[in-house]
Amino acid sequence: MKLKRVLVATWGNPFQWGEARYRVNCEELKLEECSDVEMKNVSTLPVLLKALRPDKTVILVLDTLANLTLKNEVLEKNLVSYDGVKEDVMERVRWFITNKVIPLVEDEQTRKLLENAEIVVAPGIGEFDNASVEGDVLDFYAFVLKTLAEELPAEDTEVFLDLTHGINFMPVLTYRALKNLLGLLAYLHVAKLHVLNSEPYPQGDMRWKEKILESEVLNIRSIESEELRPKPIYSIFKDDTKRNWSAFISAVTNGFPLAFATFYPRIGEVKNFLDKAFREFEDSIKVLMKKDEAGRDKVHIVREKYLDEDFRTAVKLHYLLRVLKPEFSGRQYPKDEATLDELMEITKKLFAKMPRIGIVVEDQIHELQKLERGEYIYENGDSRRIPGIIDKINRDKRLNGLKKKKGLSYGELRRILRWSSQSSYGINPEPDVRNFIAHSGFEYNLVSVRYKDGKLMWFYSDRGTVRKFLIEALKMKSPESKTERRWLDVL
Repeated sequence: MKLKRVLVATWGNPFQWGEARYRVNCEELKLEECSDVEMKNVSTLPVLLKALRPDKTVILVLDTLANLTLKNEVLEKNLVSYDGVKEDVMERVRWFITNKVIPLVEDEQTRKLLENAEIVVAPGIGEFDNASVEGDVLDFYAFVLKTLAEELPAEDTEVFLDLTHGINFMPVLTYRALKNLLGLLAYLHVAKLHVLNSEPYPQGDMRWKEKILESEVLNIRSIESEELRPKPIYSIFKDDTKRNWSAFISAVTNGFPLAFATFYPRIGEVKNFLDKAFREFEDSIKVLMKKDEAGRDKVHIVREKYLDEDFRTAVKLHYLLRVLKPEFSGRQYPKDEATLDELMEITKKLFAKMPRIGIVVEDQIHELQKLERGEYIYENGDSRRIPGIIDKINRDKRLNGLKKKKGLSYGELRRILRWSSQSSYGINPEPDVRNFIAHSGFEYNLVSVRYKDGKLMWFYSDRGTVRKFLIEALKMKSPESKTERRWLDVL
């Protein structure tokens, strides 16, 4: 099976790096379609590119590199806009690749991969000689989440995350972003993550360090390598206008196929929200040049807005919709009603890798299919068939309501066809969220059925209450502490 390969690398300040001999041993890393490589360079990137031959390479750097002059022949600039900051950083990192990395590479194909690597400038934070950056540290996470959600394929994929050169908060937040996104890809596709890190670059006395570097090879080690299982979204939109989006997330997270069909978001609307929010975020970034204590020009970057939890949740939702689109685009979701066959198709596709949810939902739908189509009962070596709704619809006057737009409630159908002499058995008089969850969204009072074009169509008669129950079900997964909720979205 051929997987799309993406190499993601976090870079700190590359102008401080020295040459070392790096090695990739494919057997040790337990990698297929890989070449053993040993190469001297200032970065692990070329040895990984030659060994792995990824389809796409993304280098994550920080805007704190703006106007960096240490070991860099790119001149200082008068930066007055954030676009100018990003262009400056990209120019400096590209200069480093062109002048420091590529000259040490003999293989032409690896050179091409280096030239085509995508450099992404992410929002950083901190005080440095060349730059001062103020903002929320989680802006980096939100930005990387958005970037990777756009860069990752929506098909069978393996990602290689090289953390050798990452500093401070970059490695852990990039790792978490990938885990969250690949966990969504895993609903329908193979999603593998390989976390790599070189052995430490020697530090200390220059003569001792040079002696070590002459004789030693720094092996690139596997820190983690796994095929991910589905990782649901547990976030809830704080914006009340996004309640349908929260309802859909709950449907996917908790296993509610009818809610999946009913509240399926339009991907264009989610993208428009993200584009607008991100545009406002970047427009809020102020850039100015000030003299530092030594009299040198220093760039000051201040982010007056931050990328909040709703933004991060919308990024994950948008990527999930990208993953789902090829499988479900022909169904024209959202829709007001669905057949049981459609609901079973959703269940089998969406929850195949989540057996605990999938089995429960399938059992619920099988129960509905018996009610709809009848079933055979085997007793004492004999069998008899209990007719279903389809058998009786033209013969039982009590089912005439099915032919009306309003239809009949699921609970009423159970009373008519199964428990006509025990009309209250098993039926709660009012909707209950725990029953809603326990029955995979098929709560007796909220689900209704109507007969249309020769088919039984299942739908929610009270979407407001259903939406409320879906959000309550999602909240049951979330901690109550505001601090924990903030970090739950990240982790």
